[in-house]
Amino acid sequence: MWVVGCDKCGDTGYRGRTGVHELLLGTHELQNMIYQRASLEDMKEQCILDGMRTLKQDGIEKIFNGLTDYEQLLRIIAE
Repeated sequence: MWVVGCDKCGDTGYRGRTGVHELLLGTHELQNMIYQRASLEDMKEQCILDGMRTLKQDGIEKIFNGLTDYEQLLRIIAE
């Protein structure tokens, strides 16, 4: 059996915990959409246009940086 990690990381190859984040900035465009009671899908689209990264996007970047793996990402995101 090939072991990636050590006793400190439970043989996972990861030490400690890494957060996966989604940050929403309140722009004027988004504020207007809220006042107009726009659909959630339209607001999400505007947020992405305004530069928001989704949980999935942040998780994928962390996979590429070696901070987590695909199975761990699947545990925290749902569509």
